[in-house]
Amino acid sequence: MGWDNWFEEPDSTVRMDSEENLMKIGRSFKKPEDRLRRMMTPVRKAAIGPMLVERNTQPIGWTEVTAEELDAEKDAELLGRLEVFKRSVKSNREYYPSYRLDRDGEHIRIYLFNDSENFEDWADSTLNQEFDIPTEDEWEYMYGAGCRTLFPWGDGMDYSMNLKYFEGLKDDRETSTPTGAISHSYDLELPNVFGLRFLGDPYQKELTKTEDGESTGKGGEGGANHNGGLGVFFSYLPTAVYYRDKHEDEQEWVEWLDQLHYRRIVRL
Repeated sequence: MGWDNWFEEPDSTVRMDSEENLMKIGRSFKKPEDRLRRMMTPVRKAAIGPMLVERNTQPIGWTEVTAEELDAEKDAELLGRLEVFKRSVKSNREYYPSYRLDRDGEHIRIYLFNDSENFEDWADSTLNQEFDIPTEDEWEYMYGAGCRTLFPWGDGMDYSMNLKYFEGLKDDRETSTPTGAISHSYDLELPNVFGLRFLGDPYQKELTKTEDGESTGKGGEGGANHNGGLGVFFSYLPTAVYYRDKHEDEQEWVEWLDQLHYRRIVRL
């Protein structure tokens, strides 16, 4: 487990993309393995026991409800906003202090905000005695299947992938579904070798446990690299198997809620 050097040198496309975008912020791509090593969990041996794993993640900060589940009196403001949102075409998402509205084709999805104060508060209200969330070691194995490369497929970015926020890289990825509808699946959201689905989004994190029982997010860093215009490789580097967000503690639990997800496991 862990990463400390290239399994194979990055190809010319990765190097060119990285050099060009690092130059914008006055940095060099020379000896990148030294910088990358500091971003990854160290090489170590880990014992991973058998477990049952939830295939998909669930958002921590939001709970989806239907309009029928809402109370006409208590949720009058939300229901009023919902009707306005249905008639509007200005945006596909609207945020409010305690809920948000998402447009999904012809449907409107309603999400209520979960305002847990910290990890312990959330765990007590969400996880019962039978369930847990994976440790950092378990998550890295579930995602990368024990690979020794940055990503499950290798050390470089696969530019043929359909990647969120970089759809223009692959314009011909539309595929017909059995019903004739058009699917726009992003490659990193597809099931991996274990049949598990991961977020594949550098803006999002999946919650795991550290050795001391605290929480840490994996699979993203809030989108800082992408917001900084650092190109495809560095934008998606936080989705690397062994990436560890060194700046995570700069934000409080409540500030991460909108970007946190979890999956339940049962250790056998």
